[in-house]
Amino acid sequence: MHRPSKLYLVYVIAVAVAGYATAVWLTILRYRLGLPASLLWQAGFFLALAVLMILRPVRLPGRAGATTTVGFAVDYACLLIFGPAIAGWVGVISEAVECRRSPLLRQFFNHGQVALAFAGSGAVYQALGGAYVTLSGPVQFREMVPALIGCAVAYFAISSLLIAIGIALWERRPVLGIWIASFRWVAPRYLALAPFGLLMAMVYQTKGLGLFAVALFVAPLVGARYVFQGAMEMLDVHRETVHALSNALEAYDPYTRNHSELVTRYALQLGRELELTAPQLEVLEWAGRLHDIGKCRQDWESIIRKQGRPSEQEWQVIRQHPVEGSRLAEKMEFLPHTAGMVAAIVHAHHERLDGSGYPDGRDGRQLPLEVRILGVADAFEAMTAKRAYHQQRPAEEAIAELRRCAGTQFDPQVVERLASLWERGELRMDEPPEQSLLLPSSIPSGEGSS
Repeated sequence: MHRPSKLYLVYVIAVAVAGYATAVWLTILRYRLGLPASLLWQAGFFLALAVLMILRPVRLPGRAGATTTVGFAVDYACLLIFGPAIAGWVGVISEAVECRRSPLLRQFFNHGQVALAFAGSGAVYQALGGAYVTLSGPVQFREMVPALIGCAVAYFAISSLLIAIGIALWERRPVLGIWIASFRWVAPRYLALAPFGLLMAMVYQTKGLGLFAVALFVAPLVGARYVFQGAMEMLDVHRETVHALSNALEAYDPYTRNHSELVTRYALQLGRELELTAPQLEVLEWAGRLHDIGKCRQDWESIIRKQGRPSEQEWQVIRQHPVEGSRLAEKMEFLPHTAGMVAAIVHAHHERLDGSGYPDGRDGRQLPLEVRILGVADAFEAMTAKRAYHQQRPAEEAIAELRRCAGTQFDPQVVERLASLWERGELRMDEPPEQSLLLPSSIPSGEGSS
């Protein structure tokens, strides 16, 4: 089991302590003479609304267990109406409800990051000329557009960055890559909720409307939540479609069972070792799962089931699978902004460093790093797996063979990173659990997320 580093523990505790201390300090600073009962009741109303919004979180793609809600609209309204002191406590208490099943330390961390996000965004809002409804009377929000935008962006930036740092310390990966992988899907949709919060604040301060009218925002917010969920579920459907396609060939060939899954796993481990960015890792993942999809041809069944090595004529058919695979990948328009890059990697994954590979015989030194990574991962898995045409090799022998061919067939840097992973005991070679091709696999809770 992964053990958290001391730096991770120190960071999580520091954020929790700093958040609570900031919330207490802001409360004493603003309400040292006591909190009016009417204000307390109204804050309770917004707390109930916030809790209602977070009871059904939306799962995000890209990270196991990561979720978000449409509660930011209520949080934003609270900040504009009450200021960071009361809004911070509303956020902390509602966060406690959302994270009640999480480990205690993670709960406190989330409380702290929420409190710090409210404090930081409130400071930005005030610095840009913003004012709070209950502290300044009716506010002319139309005159405070820069402050409103700055407040929303600051809240999201502070909260997401604090979480990304925690995940990065847990997983020992770059913060920027974690942030892109975990939050780039949610940022536009998250910030799009700010106008809902602004409208709630404007309605709240309108004479004759107040809290009753604010309650009417529940219906559109619930609708927004289901639209958001639909978008995220569509991304999951895309991912499951690629899983099904990558397993289609392996479903009837016992010698290639889990091949694409393992190649993808090795490629992603190598990609992280070589510090690829999150978008590059995403493209590498799609390419790893689809690199052999070109083998799904009717004339392939006799070849892959044949005992012994293929004939020269059969090798000619085999050498066309990158071409066929790239054509299929290029037509997969559901791959968001990556279909062309995935197709290019699939097309070139059997090219060699010295230009003797196939299908085009390109100079491998001019190929993207993702192609060279996939080539090493594919060869390593093929050598360490049971095949009809060769004996299964131990990992040490496979690495020795990769090293022998480094500089001609394989990129030496990629080979050495694979060897380093193996020598450190970090190369996972256990077979992944079998997954149904018809039902989406369950996504486990993410230990690393804060």
